[in-house]
Amino acid sequence: MVCWNDLKMKCNTADGLFAKSSTKAFDLFSVSIRNTFIVLCVIVGFVCCGDGTLPAVPGLPEKVGKLDLRGVEKGVTANKLMFRMHGKITGGRNNSIIGYYGVDNTKNALYLSAFEDDSQAEKALSEMSSKIMHTKAGFTPATVDTTGGKVLYRTEGMGLTHFFYRQDNFVVWWQVRPENADATLASLRNFHFKVN
Repeated sequence: MVCWNDLKMKCNTADGLFAKSSTKAFDLFSVSIRNTFIVLCVIVGFVCCGDGTLPAVPGLPEKVGKLDLRGVEKGVTANKLMFRMHGKITGGRNNSIIGYYGVDNTKNALYLSAFEDDSQAEKALSEMSSKIMHTKAGFTPATVDTTGGKVLYRTEGMGLTHFFYRQDNFVVWWQVRPENADATLASLRNFHFKVN
């Protein structure tokens, strides 16, 4: 004959064993999910963020023609300004510096974007020339000069003359009052941008 208390004790013991084993299984399952989540977060962080460094920007010329450098924007400020003007450039990660020249320095400005390599800069230059050719933003169609084996684009707009070209991994955009265009361009083309 089975005693009710004996049966009750066996059931309680069995329930306790089941409860303990299911708790251990749940704990192992929770740890496994947590560890998987942490690993995935680390991998996504590395893929999305990379090393977080941007290409270095070079120094700017102290003079372009007879126009003195009067002010510089760089880092976050320059990058935001360039993004506002052009949106995302698909050439890759880039970093910008802007120089303002002469007394009327808001009109005479040198915009320079540094890319990770020459091919990314070439892609960005090609994209810029295509946008200028098809824009209705007040620019004339760009003319192309290949003197010396280097491509130079020239356009007019907003009362200024604009030149843009690539030098190594840099894309350079120079805007200037028309009366200073040729003299300053000759000076600028002789300047070799390099990272210090």
